[in-house]
Amino acid sequence: EENVFFQDVLGYCETKHTEDENRNTNLQIQCDALNGLVLQPGETFSMNGVLGERTEEKGYKPAPAYSGNRLVKSPGGGVCQGTTTLYNCVLLADLEVVFRACHGVKVGYVPLGLDAAVNWNTKTDLRFRNNFHFPIMIKAEVSDGYVRMQILGTDEKDYYIEMHSSYSDEELATYAVSYKYKYSKETGELISKDFEARSSYYPLS
Repeated sequence: EENVFFQDVLGYCETKHTEDENRNTNLQIQCDALNGLVLQPGETFSMNGVLGERTEEKGYKPAPAYSGNRLVKSPGGGVCQGTTTLYNCVLLADLEVVFRACHGVKVGYVPLGLDAAVNWNTKTDLRFRNNFHFPIMIKAEVSDGYVRMQILGTDEKDYYIEMHSSYSDEELATYAVSYKYKYSKETGELISKDFEARSSYYPLS
């Protein structure tokens, strides 16, 4: 049955992780929780819902994490990178983003405006809905210095997506805007350019 539904890669993203062992352990736990997860049509995914609270009992290690625009060490530091990686898969798959928040400060593993933060205490989450009429599956792994994720399903689209973002540095913050470009698979021409999200980043305090 799996092969019938999950034969096409709807969205793929990889991000380079750091050398921080604790952080990479957290990313591995996250990927293990996500890998093989199936969402039925109409079902909504929540990163906090899947991972639950990041605690040391669950194996999460203290690692650098952003709290607003401060850098702190907390169990589960790094799971924002996994969340960001999945967010980019969701965008490329053209799934419906229900809720996404940017970080308070710039992160380096994706272009500005394409990150997604997650935090248990502040209820910051990544939520998206499977708005297709077939199930989708998440594949996630940490390998060779990268977090790699893909969303598998049945590709019925006659277009493909590229994400573009631009930013401007203002006095108090950096503002980014992201757009979703749809191209015809047949001709390669641009079909539409739609506003996706607005993000604001502040200096580290």
